[in-house]
Amino acid sequence: MIPEQLRRDDLLFVLVPGGEKGPKYSGWNLVENGCRYDDSRLLEHLESGGNIGCYPAPGSDLILMDIDDAEEFSRHGGDALVEGTLKYSAWEDLKKYRAVVTCSDIPAFWRGHKASMGCLELYFPADKTKAGGQCIAPPSIHPNGRAYSILDDREPIMALSWDDIRSLCERIKPSHLEQKIPSSGIFREPQNRPYRALLKVRYNLMMEMPINPRISGNEVRGGSPFHDSSTGNNVAVNPQKSVFYCFRHQRGYDAAGVDAIRRGLIECGDPYDEEVFKRHVELLEKEYPEVRLREQAEYRKQMKKKRGL
Repeated sequence: MIPEQLRRDDLLFVLVPGGEKGPKYSGWNLVENGCRYDDSRLLEHLESGGNIGCYPAPGSDLILMDIDDAEEFSRHGGDALVEGTLKYSAWEDLKKYRAVVTCSDIPAFWRGHKASMGCLELYFPADKTKAGGQCIAPPSIHPNGRAYSILDDREPIMALSWDDIRSLCERIKPSHLEQKIPSSGIFREPQNRPYRALLKVRYNLMMEMPINPRISGNEVRGGSPFHDSSTGNNVAVNPQKSVFYCFRHQRGYDAAGVDAIRRGLIECGDPYDEEVFKRHVELLEKEYPEVRLREQAEYRKQMKKKRGL
């Protein structure tokens, strides 16, 4: 029987062979194939001796914490963090166990993923289509022959802040939970004008640095200079790639896009499209007329040189 605490609408289940820890069928991680706790397929599978895994459904605030080394986890202060929340294990000495918590401010980047850092794995809610992983759930039987069972039926599922979870992970494996700047979702100024240099070159447009900046590898991280930040860590700037990325809005910009935000042409998260680009050009040419005059003079000079005058 699935424990009452796990009979939730925001938790999906998968079918796992008896005595094993992972599903064997294709497409198990697709949300459309997930089972509710009262799904007849799931209940029949349990009755026939099968195991089950679970993952938080899209939109859920649940995080499943797989503690694979309780001693190391405790050394980093993890046991204090999960004290009082729902936990289950198949180990009598509790050298390994799972904890279930909620977190209302999970960064959007992590939905559909999991994070592994030695003694701890975090299973985040699925995105709209698929899960990043599954965690074996009670009343499954571990390969050691023991059943996964709730440690204390009186314990609720506690709420933790993302700052608390991130701080713990920083102690376990520094910088592991830092979101990476993706290759997609970055707006760049149009480059189909071979006769004219990019705006960032023409007008020496500069990136905007984060608030309370700190160096992280090739990036500068900190809070957004354009809106508030609950974590103080929702922006990354890569100077080498000339990219400013906002994790809250999941949008990135080059120097031209950043300048457009700075000037109020768009807000952070808005597209820097052809229409915005044209308005941006008009504003810059009006503010810096000497740039166009200098380009025209250079053009005439090159034409004379070409004609041999």
